Amino acid sequence: MKGSNAKQNKAANLRLVLSQIVTLGPISRAEIARNTQLTKQTITNMVEELIGVNLIEEVGLKRSEGAGKPSKMLCLNKSAAYTLAIRVSSELLELSIHHLNGTSLTKSGIRTDKMSTPHQIAQEFELLIAQNGLNHQKFLAAGLSVQPPHGNSLEQYQAGRTLQVELSQKLAMPIAIETTASACAAYQMLFGEAKTLHNFIYIHIGSKVESAVVYDRQIMLGQNGLTGALGNIFVTPETNTTTGELGTLNEFASTTSLRQYVEKQNKQSVNCVKLLDPKENSACKNWITRATEPLRIAIHTLESILNTQTIIIGGDLGEACLETLIAELRPFIPSIAQLGKREIIRLIKVPNQTYTSLAGISTLPLHASFNEKNMQTLYTSPTFAPSLLQQLIYTYVE
Repeated sequence: MKGSNAKQNKAANLRLVLSQIVTLGPISRAEIARNTQLTKQTITNMVEELIGVNLIEEVGLKRSEGAGKPSKMLCLNKSAAYTLAIRVSSELLELSIHHLNGTSLTKSGIRTDKMSTPHQIAQEFELLIAQNGLNHQKFLAAGLSVQPPHGNSLEQYQAGRTLQVELSQKLAMPIAIETTASACAAYQMLFGEAKTLHNFIYIHIGSKVESAVVYDRQIMLGQNGLTGALGNIFVTPETNTTTGELGTLNEFASTTSLRQYVEKQNKQSVNCVKLLDPKENSACKNWITRATEPLRIAIHTLESILNTQTIIIGGDLGEACLETLIAELRPFIPSIAQLGKREIIRLIKVPNQTYTSLAGISTLPLHASFNEKNMQTLYTSPTFAPSLLQQLIYTYVE
């Protein structure tokens, strides 16, 4: 992405410089200039402001290729602030506190039988920071992902937005909201497997199968904020005996379908889907066999339509279960993705995927600051008094 040296684009330039330092750091000012076509003076001004709020730091020297002075290298100061990750469903409330680079400091998980209220979430947050001796004023913002149990996609999206507004007021901090798949995609762009990719798809296997499409390093936001409902695509001509509709991917490859299938086969409840291991549980192994072809069809559909550099897959399955599922997906259905030269394999499994969801949600506040489109995911209460850091990257005014 290129910047503009026009004075009125100061906010956009600052966000562009910040994104370069976060994703490519350690990086020199000269390298940022080459990447963005901004003048040296513009970059110097932006860097001074970011250093002024302690968001970035100088971390040593890089020897110059010519006879010039060594360049001071810049990188994100992960300890400049904390971020809070909040993941809400009707069965579980998860909170975790992270450094700015997604590294987890502490977390909590509470089993529930209904959606947690803003008051309950705020109570759990206050307990978490008290237990760890943390200062509320040190938080940049929170990331939020919500999975309501009922309603169509639009109703669920609206319920998430309502919770976002209420939480911003209750927690007294900005809140960035996205699907878990989009949050994980953001993390992969900033700190993971996609730091150098321009386009890719992220698939998240959770209670529903979600996807996020990244094009030109921008997560695509659909009409009315709705996108990525991969689990709703039809993958079999067989009809559901209850609804009469064709079989969707959610019915075969979601963690909800895994839980229901194993409980039906074993005739006992499943306490934690992540603990299911196909080597030890034959019902889990059979579910993988059942889920493989529908997921292969979904991947073929995505490749045929979009043909991105790669597809990254993760989710709420245990490591052993996901690894076995991916192994069963091969060989992939032939598609245009296999034509011509490829620099990256067609499908990448997220490393340490057990922690990726919360790490992804925790990076939403930083990701939101990179450009105006990302800022659409952020809500700040009108009565909120921002810190200098928050004002600089969220409400920058000339």
